[in-house]
Amino acid sequence: MITKLYDSFEEIWERYSVIISILVGILFGVFYKFGFVTNVRSVTGNIVMLASIVIGVNGVFLTLVITLQESPAFLRLREFFPTFQERLYISLRNQIHYALVVVIISIFINILPPSPNIYFSSIGVSIWFIFFTLMGVGSFISVKLVTDIIVKSFDLPTRKRRQ
Repeated sequence: MITKLYDSFEEIWERYSVIISILVGILFGVFYKFGFVTNVRSVTGNIVMLASIVIGVNGVFLTLVITLQESPAFLRLREFFPTFQERLYISLRNQIHYALVVVIISIFINILPPSPNIYFSSIGVSIWFIFFTLMGVGSFISVKLVTDIIVKSFDLPTRKRRQ
């Protein structure tokens, strides 16, 4: 039940991740404008730390996938799921890009003086949350794709053993 729900969410996220992130970003921008979201500057350090972890973990996953792409396990995986490897590469690459954008926006939030115009600040918070959502939810999907390699049972025929 939960696996099917998670798989459905994964499919929805892959198709509509940008739209969902824009909606979440706009929602948080509106919340910021009306004072429901405060202290954005004080959490940027924690967000940079999270983004750094995302970059590191996804960088390790990407290196591992590149190293193992010609292994027998990946060759068999490609037989059953031809687009899996491309999906995994794109997902890992995008998470690294989104995390870098989150870090850059966080740096700008910290070095720029507070805006006296609440509308400009709300737009900035919206953009920041768009990339934060893309990075955060996308990281869960990337980890799922990597763990699917290990965890899923693909009902592969067993190899014959030597006598």
